[in-house]
Amino acid sequence: MQAFLVVAVVFTLVATSSAETAEVFQKTIRPIAEGCKASAKATDEDVETVVHLKKDFTPEGKCLMACVLEAIGVMRDGTMASEEEILKPYRTLFADDPRRLSKADEVVRKCRAEALQKSQKCDVAYVAAFCTIVNTY
Repeated sequence: MQAFLVVAVVFTLVATSSAETAEVFQKTIRPIAEGCKASAKATDEDVETVVHLKKDFTPEGKCLMACVLEAIGVMRDGTMASEEEILKPYRTLFADDPRRLSKADEVVRKCRAEALQKSQKCDVAYVAAFCTIVNTY
């Protein structure tokens, strides 16, 4: 359920770009990022970078993003989950909205492919996150 909520909030955030949705995203992601902080050797600043989706990630911030994406099921074993796994929550969320479902499908396929061009887990996560943001505005 947590993965579904986070994925739904992320796509809604980038699809609507409202301040209220950004706040919900930040409140949802913060505890996950805080839980990942030690394993990624990340700082409080790295957490803020991930939570606020800033562009200038440190290497530790990229690994923090990888941990977050693994926690929500977008990554598994250091690489991207399958397209179907990533798209499953969108198919439920946007079942009655073919336009948004089509956009989600397009973004997931494009960004997953771009991320899989990277070989390091932390770089995979960074590319996946920013590709999603760039391609949904």
